[in-house]
Amino acid sequence: MWGLVAGIVSYPVFAWYSKRYLDEQGLERGFTRMTLVFMVATLLSSALGYGVSWVTSTPQSRSSQARLQKASTVVLDDDLKCAQDPAGAACQSSVQQAKALEQKLLSGLSGDRQN
Repeated sequence: MWGLVAGIVSYPVFAWYSKRYLDEQGLERGFTRMTLVFMVATLLSSALGYGVSWVTSTPQSRSSQARLQKASTVVLDDDLKCAQDPAGAACQSSVQQAKALEQKLLSGLSGDRQN
């Protein structure tokens, strides 16, 4: 949460300093300069927000975030493999699991209705 606050608060400051620096360098005003200021301010405020978030988080939450990131990477890797070979065994298993879950959810919804 503090990382988000730090990133939001720091963005205008980084943008202002970036504009001043580019004025000193003599870069003309225009679309290129606005884009450069936007990119620099975004990168710096994001980095600051990430750093503050990392410093204020507990080691337990960092390890749980790392486990979640690894699990997400595995899921994305499986999806990529399915996109490359939709007829593969892993994809068919995934499709069957998704259909079973869908049926379970739908049966739970229809079973809760009482007319």
